Amino acid sequence: MLELKDVREYAQQIAEAIAAVLKIDVEIADNNLVRVAGTGIYSHKVGRSMDRQGYIYREVIRQGHQLVIENPGEHELCQPCAQWGNCLEKCEIAYPINLDGQAVGVIGLLCFSEESARLVTENQSSYLIFLGKMAETMALKLKENEFLNKLVSSNQYLNSIMNCLREGLLTVDLNGRIIHYNQVAQGFFPKSITLPGATLDLLLGHKIAGEILRAAKDGKEILEREVRVGSGQDCLQLVLRTLPIIGNMGEESIIVTLDRITEISRIVNRFSTHEASYTVNDILGISDTIVQLRERAKIIASSNSTVLIRGESGTGKEMLARAIHSLSPRRQAPFVAINCTAIPEALLESELFGYEEGAFTGARKGGKLGKIELANGGTLFLDEIGDMPIFLQAKILRMLQERQIERVGGLQSIPVDVRVIVATHRNLEQMIVQGEFRQDLYYRINVIPMLIEPLRARKADLEILCEHFITVYNQQLNKSVNTLSPEFRRKLEEYAWPGNVRELQNTIEYAMNLAPGNSLDVEHLQAKIRDTGVNGEAGSPYNLDAIEREAILRCLQKYGTTLQGKEKAAEALGIGIATLYRKLVRYGISNSPR
Repeated sequence: MLELKDVREYAQQIAEAIAAVLKIDVEIADNNLVRVAGTGIYSHKVGRSMDRQGYIYREVIRQGHQLVIENPGEHELCQPCAQWGNCLEKCEIAYPINLDGQAVGVIGLLCFSEESARLVTENQSSYLIFLGKMAETMALKLKENEFLNKLVSSNQYLNSIMNCLREGLLTVDLNGRIIHYNQVAQGFFPKSITLPGATLDLLLGHKIAGEILRAAKDGKEILEREVRVGSGQDCLQLVLRTLPIIGNMGEESIIVTLDRITEISRIVNRFSTHEASYTVNDILGISDTIVQLRERAKIIASSNSTVLIRGESGTGKEMLARAIHSLSPRRQAPFVAINCTAIPEALLESELFGYEEGAFTGARKGGKLGKIELANGGTLFLDEIGDMPIFLQAKILRMLQERQIERVGGLQSIPVDVRVIVATHRNLEQMIVQGEFRQDLYYRINVIPMLIEPLRARKADLEILCEHFITVYNQQLNKSVNTLSPEFRRKLEEYAWPGNVRELQNTIEYAMNLAPGNSLDVEHLQAKIRDTGVNGEAGSPYNLDAIEREAILRCLQKYGTTLQGKEKAAEALGIGIATLYRKLVRYGISNSPR
């Protein structure tokens, strides 16, 4: 609760007003018996304690009722005073200042002459009424100050809340004049928003401002209206929302909120993305190639350079991309993946780059953000980039070089900050020769090449992968499998795994569904794996991979495994030496043919 000392200037004005009207000295004390105002001989004693003299005031504060002392120095309440029996005062009136049923101070009238004492005695009732009004005025002033302090405190609290918002917030009247703004909004419009008479026109342009004001006057709400503020590298893309409001006095105004599209993208990604988040420790394997792959991922994660991941289908290219993202400084930002094969060619451009309203028949009102914009600040993963149409390759190249894009149907360049990781199982070099892939894009994406070897080339990883999948499916299928029969292991070793780790995972799941006990045996395998020969071929004599593998083996047996022998073998097979080496790796053929 406020005290009289908080309104001491006003108390002094009241004391001087009373003294001027009644021609009598006045003092005002608070409930701690500290003089907060005074006239005449008391004017220089303001701020001093009256604890040793204010016995009358103490009683008035205790009772909350006025006292008239016609014989100061002889009244029983004056006995403790040092001036007892020798007081200079001739008469005294003490009137309480009551606030909410409690005395917070006293107004004292003090007479030092017989004439003034006579006037007070003769007009006592009038004086008491007058002092009562003055005491009420003091109490009202305290109430007013208390209300104003609470109002200021509430306003500061409200401002603190608004300044804690991630969104920019404006309030404007129906003429578009800015009434209030928070710190975030000021950050969007650092200069124009602080100008005298700042308006929506000045901040957002005539077209958007007019749309907001018309909608507000019609009582409508605008949602997800995209606006751009600034230009070039300083351009901000914001989502604007408005809501008309009516105050207690019937006055109408508009609340405008502004949020960065990148922030909305981050929130959407956080709460709507359910794909697993992988780390390098999820890339299982003990082979030299996998160990080196994990170490390389840790080294290059902090870079912003483009990564090209190559490997056959099922080797875990997206897992590696996610692991790199989770190690990078961008890990709190979105990871947006798009499969260039899975989306029809006619839709891929708008899916990647987004589109403006009216860009084509059926375009959504307000346009749409593309995957690249959604990945802003984070990582964009383009899977199977070798299947991307040639005309889109040019747009991706421009995005990588200039770090900006244009939406379908748009005229304005939008800056983007994304790290791009691409993946493919195709032979990009051969595609370049055939005119199916741009050479300039190839060099732009092949900054950090990474290769995931097929599973058949790293059979040492089979055991740890099997253990992992068994653990996973024990939990999912409520099983307790813990051993593999020797024949089961041998069949896994012999098989070529054209589907790589994904096929191995499916194989373990299939076997565990069939296994009645705690062991996996050869009868729990699919027929194509169970019937695999010693060289990893399926039993069918028409299997092309098996035929090609057998042809390579025969050539190596004829010409040998030396460098010259391999060159002759490649010539006999009608392929280049580099292609022969890739096929040796693919089919798991060692230097010494079996």
